[in-house]
Amino acid sequence: MFIRKLKSVDAFVAVDIGGTPGRGVVRLAPKILQGGAADRARSVTYALASLGRHETGVSAGINAQAQDRAEALAAFLAEVTGWDAGYRLTAGKGVAEGELGGLEGTHSDELVAVGAVAAAQAALPGLGTAATNEVGAALPAELSARGITLVDTDDPIAAEVDVLFCGSKVGSVDHDAAARLSASVVVPIGPLPITARAMAVCVRRGIVALPDFVTTAGPLLGDADTARIRVAGIIGEILDHPDGPTLGACERAEAFLSTWQEALPFGRPFAP
Repeated sequence: MFIRKLKSVDAFVAVDIGGTPGRGVVRLAPKILQGGAADRARSVTYALASLGRHETGVSAGINAQAQDRAEALAAFLAEVTGWDAGYRLTAGKGVAEGELGGLEGTHSDELVAVGAVAAAQAALPGLGTAATNEVGAALPAELSARGITLVDTDDPIAAEVDVLFCGSKVGSVDHDAAARLSASVVVPIGPLPITARAMAVCVRRGIVALPDFVTTAGPLLGDADTARIRVAGIIGEILDHPDGPTLGACERAEAFLSTWQEALPFGRPFAP
């Protein structure tokens, strides 16, 4: 992992593995933390490895005030395009879809939802109820299409449902939240929502906590049918790992990384 700082603007790109094309997100705000960007890049690396792709995760941050946004974004795009590194970025916080020009990759909330629901059904066939701590239309639509009831609750963490879909805020399910879970399965629909300590609590309590870098991989697969099949297939492979499916998924991704990297990236993709 290294941080490549830009010269023309206060911005950076966290690059997990050098010398290879990459995918990730770009965010813009007055202060984007490099550590958080590095964590996101690592998660994408493991997602790509899970799909058998020789690519790296990247994550970019542009530090700019609202009044300087347009100028900062333009400078970022001009400089990174000139790197000719083969990076494709999707719009995150502070950046709108369609603003990234030739660097823009594909993202779809619908395909995130498709993959996440397929993962949930692979982990718990016949599931009937779900809750979520995230807002948006894509997940409710996919749950409805699959005959799964989304329970409206003020406390989704403790809701007595089959599956909790946890949202895009990093670390939103910490060890205290994990101790309150009533769901049998926890499915991320955003990057790194489950902390390492929460993962340990889930394993101890017999709750199946799935890996975000698999459950959110739908947009990397291009269409709904492929996303359902590939994501569900990976979950089926790692579901019964003795240390939990997330560690199983890490080992699976690392086995692929070892086929083209002399050394594995240091540190697994967990929220702090």
